[in-house]
Amino acid sequence: MPDIPKIPETAPVPTPDATLDTPTEAATAAPAAAVAPVSRPEPSVADTARLLAEHFPALFGAGVIKPIKLRIQADIHHRAPGVFTKKALSIFLHRHTTGTAYLRALVAEGATRIDLDGQPAGEVAAEHREAAGVELERRRAIVEAKKQAGREAARASRHDARPPRPPRPPRPPLPAQQAQLSQSAPQATGERPATRGARSAQPGASKRPDRAPRPSHPGQAPRRPHKPPPERKPARAHQEPVNAPALPLTPEQAAEAEARHQRAMLLRSFEQSPLSKANFGALKGLSEAALDALLTQARQERGSR
Repeated sequence: MPDIPKIPETAPVPTPDATLDTPTEAATAAPAAAVAPVSRPEPSVADTARLLAEHFPALFGAGVIKPIKLRIQADIHHRAPGVFTKKALSIFLHRHTTGTAYLRALVAEGATRIDLDGQPAGEVAAEHREAAGVELERRRAIVEAKKQAGREAARASRHDARPPRPPRPPRPPLPAQQAQLSQSAPQATGERPATRGARSAQPGASKRPDRAPRPSHPGQAPRRPHKPPPERKPARAHQEPVNAPALPLTPEQAAEAEARHQRAMLLRSFEQSPLSKANFGALKGLSEAALDALLTQARQERGSR
């Protein structure tokens, strides 16, 4: 019989398990590598301020308001890498450097910029100081305008809430005014007061004018007949004594006299007041048209005196 060749035992024999191991491990590792990192939310401005105060208290501590060194954001990322995001730090620095307290620190006398350790890091440029001063003046003007508007609104509300004043009753005319009115009454009607009675005969005048006077001594020239003085015109009504009996005034005359007196006082107050016509009328509770009418009538009455 021929010899049958033997198969060596050391020859490798492929197995199904060995061929499936490698793709299975690669398939399980691929999804793990494909998972994206989870993004964290941006910190708020308050959180950023707290972290800055913890890391750099010399510049961002509580109550510290000093001019900041230029390009301080790069120094913060270098000194505290990974602590602050670029967006959160930019928002905080913008709000911090535009505040009124920071602008006042920029325009302060001898102000210098400070680094993260609180050390001087350069002078404040003139253009930065000037821009800060302009912005402070603009904000001051806005605040003052708001205060002025509030004061005017409060004044207007008090004026609207004030009850109107009741009209004053007419005052009775004074004795001197009654006498003046009684004296001016005959002038208004065109009448003349009656003369006081016949004048007495002049002393020394002859009772009989047709007979010449006799000489007192012989040889003396006869005296000239005495001519009586020309008759005087009666005095005007306003020259009569003030204590002359005055006629009683009717209620209409008394009311007219009081109104005329009030108009004269209004004209005198307006001429002595530094206020404008609109403000004076508002003070007296009169419109501008009513004030013009009263002042015009008062001037006419003053001119007719």
